[in-house]
Amino acid sequence: MTTHTLPPAPDTTLPPLPRFAQIEPTGLCNLACPMCTVNHRADAPRHLTFERFRQWIEQLPQLQELHLQGLGEPMLNPQFFEMVAWASARGIRVSANTNLTLLTPQRAQRCIDSGLHALSISIDAADAQLYQSVRVRASFDKVLRNLARLAALRDRAAGRGPEVRLVMVLMRRTLDQLPAVLRLAQRFGVHEVQVQRLSSDLEQPDLPERYIPIREHVRQAELAPEDLAHARAVFAHASRLAAALGVTLHLPRLTPNPQAARCTWPWDGLYLTAGGEMLPCCMAGTPDRASFGSVDDGGVLARWHGEAARQFRARLASEEPPSVCRHCALYRGAF
Repeated sequence: MTTHTLPPAPDTTLPPLPRFAQIEPTGLCNLACPMCTVNHRADAPRHLTFERFRQWIEQLPQLQELHLQGLGEPMLNPQFFEMVAWASARGIRVSANTNLTLLTPQRAQRCIDSGLHALSISIDAADAQLYQSVRVRASFDKVLRNLARLAALRDRAAGRGPEVRLVMVLMRRTLDQLPAVLRLAQRFGVHEVQVQRLSSDLEQPDLPERYIPIREHVRQAELAPEDLAHARAVFAHASRLAAALGVTLHLPRLTPNPQAARCTWPWDGLYLTAGGEMLPCCMAGTPDRASFGSVDDGGVLARWHGEAARQFRARLASEEPPSVCRHCALYRGAF
């Protein structure tokens, strides 16, 4: 690993209790996106129960923000909106990600009524065929219908309902779709679009064998050095278009910048899978890549302050971080 000068490392002593948490309502997904580990994970996927969710949150009285999403599709969990409403009633700002394929009229109304603060919708292309090649098993027409349904309800709610943004995963085959995605956002009254890189190149030497097919896909999908000049031109055009449309556009770096990317996730935020495993961050994704252990063993705070967490933070603050971090787009300053 290349040596470089880093910003001051986070304190490796016991961190304060987190004000932000990300909790996975389900380990299941209705899609089969080729860049996602959800269908390859080693832990048995399952829905998180409302009772277990409530117990976890009650161990975090200082919590201010909660993101209800992991590798699965949160609306598959039949108690998802109960979780949103209960946490919102406690004064916690609740957000979620969704592929929006399961938004029935009843679920759309619950997005308004539950107190959901923000909803990020995954749309990687504005072309139906290309979108469906990325979001395998999805229907582009259904997503647009559901987006229109949600937009209409938000309009009628006069200020109630979640803030909505579109999230686009940047790949070689989706790059040129960015202007069309911006126009799609403006068409449905969405005022924010976030573009993000693939979370990891999965090149670490200790990668579990089950993820090798995903690594091969990522190698083909990620922007290559020869794509960067064109990507800069697309980004420049998209930035001008977004300003003209009144859409806020968040773009990733096209080249890594480690000096600007000291990661503080394991100090600042808590991540729990639907099965109760505490992970260092959302980018780790699955317990067989990195884990602080199960919260069934002593509770949430025992794992947050546990030896596995301490050792991980100490390594991340050093010049020799864990292998799962070395290949993370966030750690490398390219997400």
